[in-house]
Amino acid sequence: MRCLKLCLLLALCVFPEPVPAWKGDIVKAWARTLGQELWGLSEALTKSEQIRIKYKKMNASVKKKDGNQILDSSLRSVSTMLTRKIKAVKCIHATAQKLAEEFNYTITKEEYDNFKYCSAKYSKFHYEDPADAIDEDDDTNIPKFAKNGTNYMEIQLERDTHFYDINVNTNMSCVHVPTNIYYKEKEALNAILWSKGLNDIFIKNYKSDPSLAWQYFGSSRGILRFFPGMPWNNRKVVDTYDCRVRPWYIEAATCSKDVIILFDVSGSMTGFKNYVARRTLRSLLDTLSNNDYVNVYYFKNKAAEVVKCFKGLVQATPENLKTITDTLEPTDNGKTHKVQLEGNANLTAAYIKAFKTLEAKRTNCSVSSTQGCNQLVMVITDYVPGNLTEVFDTYNRETVGNETYIPVRVFTYLIGKEVTNVREIQWMACLNRGYFVHIHSVEEVQQQVLKYINVIARPMILAKEDPPQTWTHANIDYTRTSLWGVSRDVKKPDEDKLVTSVAIPAFDLKYNKDNNDAMLLGVAGTDVPIDSIAKLAQPHQLGVNGYSFIVSNNGYLLLHPLLITTINNELQANYNSVDFVEVEQVDDGNGPRVLGDEIQTLRQKLVDGEDGNMSDIKVLFHYDNMRRIARVKHDYFFNKLVGTPFSMGISLPRGYGDTELLLKDNPLEAKQGKELTGINVTDYFRFSYRVHPDWVYCKYHYLEGHESDNAEEEIWSFLVRLSNNEIDITKKQYPDEEDDRPFKIETHCGDATTQLQKDDYYCNEDLVKQLVFDAKLSAPYFQEWDSTPEQIALADKYNVSVRFIATSSGLTRWHYIFDDDMNEVVDDYGNRMKMSNSTEEAFGDRYFNAIEETWYKAAVLQHMINSASLVIATPLPNLDEIIESKVVPDKDKDITMTASYAIFYKDGESETPASVVGFEFSFESFQKRFFEITKITSDKHFSCEDHRYNCYVVDSSGYVVMSKEKEEIGKFFGVVGEHTGYVLSSFLDKKVFDHVEVFNYQALCKNERLQVSPSRAWSMLTPFSIVTNLMHWFLTEFILILADIANWNFSSYASVIYDNEGRLWPILLSITLKICNIPK
Repeated sequence: MRCLKLCLLLALCVFPEPVPAWKGDIVKAWARTLGQELWGLSEALTKSEQIRIKYKKMNASVKKKDGNQILDSSLRSVSTMLTRKIKAVKCIHATAQKLAEEFNYTITKEEYDNFKYCSAKYSKFHYEDPADAIDEDDDTNIPKFAKNGTNYMEIQLERDTHFYDINVNTNMSCVHVPTNIYYKEKEALNAILWSKGLNDIFIKNYKSDPSLAWQYFGSSRGILRFFPGMPWNNRKVVDTYDCRVRPWYIEAATCSKDVIILFDVSGSMTGFKNYVARRTLRSLLDTLSNNDYVNVYYFKNKAAEVVKCFKGLVQATPENLKTITDTLEPTDNGKTHKVQLEGNANLTAAYIKAFKTLEAKRTNCSVSSTQGCNQLVMVITDYVPGNLTEVFDTYNRETVGNETYIPVRVFTYLIGKEVTNVREIQWMACLNRGYFVHIHSVEEVQQQVLKYINVIARPMILAKEDPPQTWTHANIDYTRTSLWGVSRDVKKPDEDKLVTSVAIPAFDLKYNKDNNDAMLLGVAGTDVPIDSIAKLAQPHQLGVNGYSFIVSNNGYLLLHPLLITTINNELQANYNSVDFVEVEQVDDGNGPRVLGDEIQTLRQKLVDGEDGNMSDIKVLFHYDNMRRIARVKHDYFFNKLVGTPFSMGISLPRGYGDTELLLKDNPLEAKQGKELTGINVTDYFRFSYRVHPDWVYCKYHYLEGHESDNAEEEIWSFLVRLSNNEIDITKKQYPDEEDDRPFKIETHCGDATTQLQKDDYYCNEDLVKQLVFDAKLSAPYFQEWDSTPEQIALADKYNVSVRFIATSSGLTRWHYIFDDDMNEVVDDYGNRMKMSNSTEEAFGDRYFNAIEETWYKAAVLQHMINSASLVIATPLPNLDEIIESKVVPDKDKDITMTASYAIFYKDGESETPASVVGFEFSFESFQKRFFEITKITSDKHFSCEDHRYNCYVVDSSGYVVMSKEKEEIGKFFGVVGEHTGYVLSSFLDKKVFDHVEVFNYQALCKNERLQVSPSRAWSMLTPFSIVTNLMHWFLTEFILILADIANWNFSSYASVIYDNEGRLWPILLSITLKICNIPK
């Protein structure tokens, strides 16, 4: 009789008295019977062995895949795509400079009165569907001048599939004017009028590359023109947007910089002046990004760091900037200042401290004043004592060769209406290559602060060279979020809405020529969705448990499957400054924030943009929201994304990540022919199926006119054309291009570019072939169930609802065995229809991500431990009390159990994960059947139904999947019973388990939790734990595996924890897991 190995923890009887050997034998018998029955049920339902044989009959093979080749292929595709985006921005940039240079700035009264433009905030928009219209009666935030304005165009809008079903106009750009700027003010009006000509280049860029997202030009006057046109989200919230403080604008205009801000906290800086000063500080900090370094020193009788632990310069991350501003915010309704306002202002000491700090940075980086280092000192004060020339001569002059240079620019911000020594503070700035502004009131803060940007940009303008393109860190596309509420993507995870922006500064050529000056015109840019890059990273080739990632020059993540941006629909403050090492869990035994040599080396290579790989890295691979884990090894491959500050990498699991299915026969050809012979491949897709919604099989460049309600309708249209031999699946989205000509607007923009037609498309040839192959292979087994009466009776005992298969091509299909009304058929137009009018979700509506589903990952991981084993699991409640999640039981109060099994196809000595099969069944039926088995194989004095015993079946991760009490299902075994914790402790003592720690650096904790016990460990009601995916059930042997109660230790790195009741604070969450030491 074959040896059965099942990844299902055995029934456990917990009782206080010693366990006689004969009772252990009975438990073994239960395990044997249950295991045999479930294994037989699985084979009967899924036909896994027949499917394995079918791969061979269809002439499939296994080939080795090269991680370097996969990465190189992905890099070529991504680089070609990014080059297209850069070219589009260059066209906007060049066109803007030309338009501004040729514009006649003498505006007649008639032009002033009668010009028309699309105001994103105040134009009247007409919607294709009137139900989408903004409430026109809600004019709460509309100023008087705009309510009856005659300069606003009326704009027609249509939902556009490419722009995430947002109502837009792809023939028109619109203009956003900041709230504190009047649109008819001379400089604002000029920017609106000359930038109108950008409309043409926006449209031609889009026709040349329909994958372009938002295109825009931000004027140095604050005017933003963007394409396509759409209304601004300003009716329900006050509009505080100003393009000049957005990362794409600041980073393009100023490059990276070192900034020290001197903040006056002397006795004169009280009341309103302190309030304005704090607003000025906040506005200055808002202009910094992750590429900048900063510190803020307060000064009165002495000078010191506002945040004591911030020594030198710290990175301008959102967390660090917030820590600074919070420290200066008063408490008790402004009555109590954490930094006392007292004494006289010793500005000399503050300057010396700042200049010394910046000099140390130059020395550390081995740079001098001649090497273009941007270093700034910004002073916020209401008074200066007098002339400080001696300080500047001593500490802010540097001699290189025979020339004297000023290494640090000084910017002075004079606060208050009644001030003295204005000339002295003005000269401080002018003598140090800086700028002086006088801020009288809060309303002036934003405009005055932004003036420093143009000063910083001057050297770049005077260089008279082509300005470099700048790439931002990850940012959220707010038009796709619930904050705007205008996109179909509102319910999608915010991780899918991240973008990076590429931007180029434009110069005011006419003004600079006429005035012998160096003025910034603005910044041109476009957004590049991170998910569009991810799709080009060939996720199907990476395979199950493989993934791609993108890391910035600061080590921050733009793309990673474990990157979390939102918790409970709240965008996290540090979502774009999560470090690579905070999500990659290397199995090196080190504690939190203690980096081993391997992970440090890997991170450094990524930051430096090296081309290379690292193999055999031990990692703790967690999945299912950190509720399940495996100890595995991965290989990493990485290289720089040319033209960007980013590196791209892929991670492939050892043992199976280096193989893939090879199709020796083309599934689109007849066996005897080499050409398409009219094979109707749609025949393989005539019943219940889903394809991975985020993978690109074939797609039209222009989605409008080719709309589909789902991924299946989209692929169907191509399958029909494929069957009629009407498409070429070798067409790529971005054909390899080489254009070494110097960029010129005449040769690279507008009519000079190739304009795509509305029916143009592209495909992934290998993925399409694999999809058709998998559909053809699986069709005979999942349209109907070929079963015997005995198999039907067994399925009925467990109340099996559905059986399923998911494949490496992203195909998922299923079959309800007792409820045919839930099965789907597909008509000639690709429409999916249930056999009845049921509105209940089918299996494919819940699980459509194939290799990314938890049961798929678990089955493949289990295969590497025990190739002949099932994974049995139940839905789990979210164990993080911060995260809101649904309860485990279904609507009918039953619980759905899932069994899955990985089919590895073996060819010679190589094998590869080809698909995963499984079935869903009822907890209540499973429980009933288990108790029946314990009766049949049990001594009459020893049964699970006896009130003296508690019996459990536990899954491979230590969660209860069977118990007498339904409320215990999905909970960790170690805490469900009175004695389970003691049993687990004994196994720890006997070294059956090892402690393993993983760290969640993206976790949150409630403020009150921090207040109660900020320094000690705490236990959750349903803690994480882990049992290795190893469970051997032999007919002659039984191994009992348990797990211990896990403690969640945390240490908060939030520096302030005493206000904002109910607030969620970022913490480092240490999760203690257990790995079983059962030998293979």
